[in-house]
Amino acid sequence: MFDQDRWSRLTEEERKAERHRAIKRRQNRRRARRMRENGPRDSYTLMQIGERDGWRCVICHSTVNREFKAPDPCSPSVHHLVEIVAGGTDTLDNIALAHRFCNSDSYAWGPKTPAEARQRLADRVLHGKHGPGRRDRVPDAGAVALAGDITSASEGG
Repeated sequence: MFDQDRWSRLTEEERKAERHRAIKRRQNRRRARRMRENGPRDSYTLMQIGERDGWRCVICHSTVNREFKAPDPCSPSVHHLVEIVAGGTDTLDNIALAHRFCNSDSYAWGPKTPAEARQRLADRVLHGKHGPGRRDRVPDAGAVALAGDITSASEGG
């Protein structure tokens, strides 16, 4: 990829970014290999999954707005019910719609009740990502309204 001469000309920030890209490429290759080994795959789009699931998050049971785009925590994403790393397939019976944050949070921190998941998503919308002074940030009116909609969502609909 980089010869020693080109690598030495990179700044420390560029080297860090290149290392990160290399790690992500390795992770993506590993995930693709697992998906091939786990069995058949179905062809689908995020819109098809959203329509099938009624635009409801399978984790927190609140509405998923299809207008949000990544990296917004409320953007729609595909959630594997049985994770790929645990041997799950990439088929329609093993995928569901979820908020991007709910999906990554459930993978990182384990399963939660829908109420707990909604509260964590609302907290992320209000206060943003981790960091010093995170709770001291003053959310804008749109974030407050969205967090209110998320926490007031009922499990049934």
